[in-house]
Amino acid sequence: MSLNPTVRVKASMNRKMITLDKGLSVKSAIKLMVKKNIGSVVVTADSSHDPVGIITERDILKSIAYRRVRPEITKIEEIMSTPILSVEQDATLGDAAQMMIKKNIRRLLVKQDNKYVGIITQRDLQKLMTDTIRALLIM
Repeated sequence: MSLNPTVRVKASMNRKMITLDKGLSVKSAIKLMVKKNIGSVVVTADSSHDPVGIITERDILKSIAYRRVRPEITKIEEIMSTPILSVEQDATLGDAAQMMIKKNIRRLLVKQDNKYVGIITQRDLQKLMTDTIRALLIM
């Protein structure tokens, strides 16, 4: 698949969002991110399971190194990124990339009919660009 600016986000997004409850410890987020080899976790509210934020490697690094929080007692909700920035699944990859650049972020949750249905990351876009360049070089 190429990084054609008319390709829709839904064609490239990851439909499986890894989530944790906002009341869990930062240490639990770190353990899950290491286990799954991922750079972020979608944070959900207590009973609704609706996303309320996202915790990223950068959030964790800044909180531990700069603010010197203790990951075993600090709650995810204390350091997560909010508000959630999202894009509609029918938006183009170009729109998603522009939003990431403008907002200086690496991840966007994806919505369909006001419901979160996936996530698209800078890495997803980089992979598509690499695949496109390889395909062009073969031609």
